[in-house]
This record gives sequence, structure tokens and C-alpha cells, in this order.
Amino acid sequence: MGEIAALANAMIWALTGVVTKGLDKKVSPIQIVAFQSWIALALLGLIGLLFSQVDELFRVPLKSSLLLAAGAIINTIGSIMFWMAIARGKVSSVYPTTQGVFILVSMLAAWLLLGDTPRVWVVVGAVLIIGGVLLLNRQTAEEKFGNRQHNDYITISLAVATSLLWAGGFITTVVGLEDTPPLPAATIRILVPSALFLVLSMLVPSTRINRVYKGNEIRLTVSALLFAFSALSFVFALGNAPPGVVVLLINTSPMFAVIFAVIALRERLTLHVILGSMFSLLGIFAVLAFQ
Repeated sequence: MGEIAALANAMIWALTGVVTKGLDKKVSPIQIVAFQSWIALALLGLIGLLFSQVDELFRVPLKSSLLLAAGAIINTIGSIMFWMAIARGKVSSVYPTTQGVFILVSMLAAWLLLGDTPRVWVVVGAVLIIGGVLLLNRQTAEEKFGNRQHNDYITISLAVATSLLWAGGFITTVVGLEDTPPLPAATIRILVPSALFLVLSMLVPSTRINRVYKGNEIRLTVSALLFAFSALSFVFALGNAPPGVVVLLINTSPMFAVIFAVIALRERLTLHVILGSMFSLLGIFAVLAFQ
């Protein structure tokens, strides 16, 4: 079940990026992440009430709560950088860069810090998925030498910084989940940034979502709901599968992002995109088939 949740997370996260890409330029990354956090918190709270798990939130050990909160803050900073990258660049470029670096750093950190030694077929899957990511991220000659070269470097830098932050949040979350059920863990991960953004909106009026909500209400709401299910599927995957496997499967999102971008955003489908997607699919098969 953990592997299925990880794949679901990859698809949901990819779709979130495509939906968010269509927002007006006036919507800042801070406003996007803030609104996503608030809607996600309300949804997870409702799920907790329906399944009578609200009390579980108050039974989470202090150490786990602090680790999950720290992971949430690190992840939120990374998310702001990620949406900055999405706003500047192409979905089909930002996703592969972010997820490719994330795979390498997270797997290495899980191995060295958590003792999660990867199996042979997990390594094979990692090589295939990273190869697919590199192919998906290959730019055409016109993009390399066009007048957007400077912006592309900034976009790539933001994507790499996002990866490093997310890797840190990933390891912190893995440790925090050791004594915590999925729903309370997901709620804590959303509750912390929601509170921070609420304070920020009170202190800095320009960050308030009501200034940009009109005209963007559908995309903002859909992206926030997707974000909530992404947070829940993430912690469920980590609670039911090895971290090394989870980090591989959730990072197949570039393949899904490219497919969704071609369909919804009419981004160009190239030979590199097709080959990259095939490599990623083979990597998924290698990871799942030989567990």
C-alpha cells in the first residue's frame, strides 16, 4: 500500500503544478502556499473528525511533533522556491530538475543517516528514473541559446535549492513518523505553515489571498485540495514503505508532470520527453516488481 500511495503522490503533485501554472502572474508563491496550507488544514481536520482521529493529534510524542514541525517549515520554504521556479520556467523543465536532485540527495541521506541500504533493484530503478529525469529536462538548442538563457539559470538554481530543502524535510519527516499515525502527522505538517502564514498575512497586507483570489478562485481551490491529498499520501507512503523506495516513486512526478503539461498547457512533446517517460516507467517497474 505504501508504494501505491507514493505513486499516487507523484501523480497528484504533478497535477498540482499544472493547475497552479495557470494562475495569474499577480499571485505570489507565498500566497499560493498559504492558501494551499489553509484549505489543506481544513480538509484534514474534517477527515479527522469523520474518522474520529482528532484525539490522536494530541497524543503525538513531543519529539515527533517537533521533528514534523521542523520538516514542515523546511518543506514550506522549499515549496515557495518551487512555485517561484514554476512561475519563471516550464513545468516540463522545473519538475525534472527538482525531482532528479531530490532523488540523489534523499537516497544518499537515507542511506547514510537512517541506515536504509538500497537493494540492487532499487538502485537499478534509481538509475533508470534519473536517466529519465535527465532526458525529460533536456532543452532544445533554441531554448539554450535564446534570450531566456539568464532566466533559465535562475529557474534551475531555484529548482536545485528546492531539492536540497525538500531532502532535509524528507529525512526529518521520516524520523518524526516513527511513532506517529499518518493523519496526525499530515495535520502537523500542514498546521505549522498555516499558522505562520496566518501571522504573516496579518502583519503584511500585501500577502493576503483576498487581493488575488478573484479570477483565480477555481485554480487556487483545486490546487489546495490536491496539495492536501498530496500531504496525506506522502506520510501514508512513508509509514508503509521503506524511505528509499518512497523517495524514488514520489519522484516519478516529472513523467506525470510532462504528460499533464502536454495535455493541459500544450507544452511540446519531443523525443526526449517520450524516452524520458519510458525510462521512468522502467524504473518504476524495477522498484515495484522486485520488492
